Amino acid sequence: MGWAEMSETREDRSLFGPGRYPDAGPLAVASRLSFIGAVAAIIVAVYLPPSMVPRFARSHYLEHFAAFYVVLLAALAAMPRARRRSVIIGFVIFATCLEASHLLAGATVEPLVNNWVADLGGLAAATAPIVVERYRRRFPRVVRTSDEAPP
Repeated sequence: MGWAEMSETREDRSLFGPGRYPDAGPLAVASRLSFIGAVAAIIVAVYLPPSMVPRFARSHYLEHFAAFYVVLLAALAAMPRARRRSVIIGFVIFATCLEASHLLAGATVEPLVNNWVADLGGLAAATAPIVVERYRRRFPRVVRTSDEAPP
């Protein structure tokens, strides 16, 4: 048995273990399906007449916010090896194109800008914990011994 075969047999591929989670594992497949479903739901909701789109919040802008918050989280889970910045920028472009496509139908600009701002707000809210965590990693944790006094 060669070195490559030994390393593959000892790799922990469990959910909470240190090894890589399998690409075809149930959670990986579920995250990809939820991502596809979320993107499809947004596209369908944008192009359906407003009377056919179910309402789940009192505010139309809150619905935009929540939809893009969920779709970005689903995208980041579905594409764990993709660069986060690329995924986020892709969804900014996606939101911009969706809202701009209403201009072709003759919609007024002001409500589209408001919808676009709500979309970007959802993306920003989903991105905030990632940015904060990356910021926190810049400060190494100081391990004190029991005889040291805190500063």
